[in-house]
Amino acid sequence: MVLVHALIFGAIATIQHVFGTPLYDHDQQPLLDPLSSTASDIRKALQSAQLIPDVLDEDFTPLYTLNVTYPKTSVALGNKIKPAVVSAHPNVGSFPVGSKIVPTSTTQGHATETWALVLTDPDATSRADPVKAEMCHWIVVIEVSPNVDGSVVRVPMDNEVIGHILDVETIVPGLKSAPHSELMSYFPPAPPPKTGYHRYTFVLLAPKPGTKAKAITKPKERPHWGYGKIGKGVRDWAADNNLTPVAANYFLARNKKQ
Repeated sequence: MVLVHALIFGAIATIQHVFGTPLYDHDQQPLLDPLSSTASDIRKALQSAQLIPDVLDEDFTPLYTLNVTYPKTSVALGNKIKPAVVSAHPNVGSFPVGSKIVPTSTTQGHATETWALVLTDPDATSRADPVKAEMCHWIVVIEVSPNVDGSVVRVPMDNEVIGHILDVETIVPGLKSAPHSELMSYFPPAPPPKTGYHRYTFVLLAPKPGTKAKAITKPKERPHWGYGKIGKGVRDWAADNNLTPVAANYFLARNKKQ
């Protein structure tokens, strides 16, 4: 049986951000909607921004969409967002690429897996001089439990950790919340003056096939994800924790002083 995952990370601000209404950034520019994008669309956007290979391996192929919603905008594979708009953590949803969002069961049964949602900046302090890259901005550890019939995985928010929970059943009937916690608190993007645009990148990570489950470790510090070397980041941390990327999305932000 094919296992279909449907993940909901936190309250989704409005239904239109999730179910196909055209997305706009804060300047009202039409954007590429991650939910309706194909794996090829997502790969091309990441390649165009050189996030493949700067953050993700050359062979990365997304298995899931990553739908990131802030109160006043949504992240749409490279849109430009002002830092003030992303000062608080976003709400995030993820669904299989090209899937129909029709959960069919409410009974959980298979063993729980530990996934992670992260936010990283490969351009700290600037893309031209990334002396602090990558910079870790957020890590959320998620306990994913498939249904007994393999049709849906419900994931999401813990109101004691990240804020309020939306009753997701009003958006997607059948979805329930599941436990997660912040491993690294949300560090709001704040690019320094005169450093150009930074590519703030969200990555969803799942257990690497064929590896043993292990407790996910916290980076020692945010710069270089604790590895103490320019360019070290999500790729290295994921490998050390037996995780592999399955979804990605990003936005551009810069300081108003350029």
